[in-house]
Amino acid sequence: MKNEEEVIKEEVSLVEETHNDNIGTADFSFNTLVKAFEELPTLSLIREIAAVVPMKYSTGQIINIRRQGATNSFETVKSTLTVNTATSDPIQTGISVEVIQDLQNQYGLDGYKIAANLLRGITDNDENTAFLTFLDANSLATPVLTLTDAASAETSLFEITQRVQELVIKMNTPNFRTFDAFVILPYKNAASISALSSYVREKELTEERLIVNRIGKTKYYVNPDVTATTAYVGLSDHDKNSLGASSVIMGTFPQELLRSGVQGTFQQNVGLLNRYATAVNPLSTAGVEMLMSFVVA
Repeated sequence: MKNEEEVIKEEVSLVEETHNDNIGTADFSFNTLVKAFEELPTLSLIREIAAVVPMKYSTGQIINIRRQGATNSFETVKSTLTVNTATSDPIQTGISVEVIQDLQNQYGLDGYKIAANLLRGITDNDENTAFLTFLDANSLATPVLTLTDAASAETSLFEITQRVQELVIKMNTPNFRTFDAFVILPYKNAASISALSSYVREKELTEERLIVNRIGKTKYYVNPDVTATTAYVGLSDHDKNSLGASSVIMGTFPQELLRSGVQGTFQQNVGLLNRYATAVNPLSTAGVEMLMSFVVA
């Protein structure tokens, strides 16, 4: 006959141990989404190319010094940085909180990362569109480059890189700034650079989505607009040691994820407040432009 102590031990041994390890059933956390978004790197063209200056206020100035040709003395020049987006005009991402909750329920904490990647992609696309508009408005248009044989990648590579280097040298005349430069090429012309990467012994770079290659001191990027025919050229200090030599200055401001209700429904959507400022280096003036463009035909 079993004594009372043995019965208790047997009952304890028959109790099934259960654990709630399914993190997908955890409550949705908007703060976790915000943290996942903030941890992702930005892959937009402007943040890769421009000299980035953090801003504490919505307006600021970039001050530089240049030599006066007539008197051989120096003078200060400045550009104004003004944050581009009002707080009343966030990006409408089209992603609802319900969708993010579904991702979180299905993938657990990875669902936040998936949603954050979607939001980061929307941000990068918005910045790319605005940056290309900025370049189009602020670049000096140079003569059209008519390729001798557009079907030949080798010929196209030579003629495009030759024009680019001519413009970079022009930007450093009469005063040297930097030979580090960037080019944003039309989609089809970027293929010439990519196809002959081994031929020109370039440094292949794959950490950014829109970069094609680096040839010498120039980084080549592809224009995400597949219909574009214009190439943009400027100076860009790749090592960030001489920010004053870069053609484009970007003033960064905190990004914010927002939740807003959709009128007539009970659904909440995620909005994105992406505030920043863009300006041309104040050293870029008539006759000594630091942003140039040309159409490839």
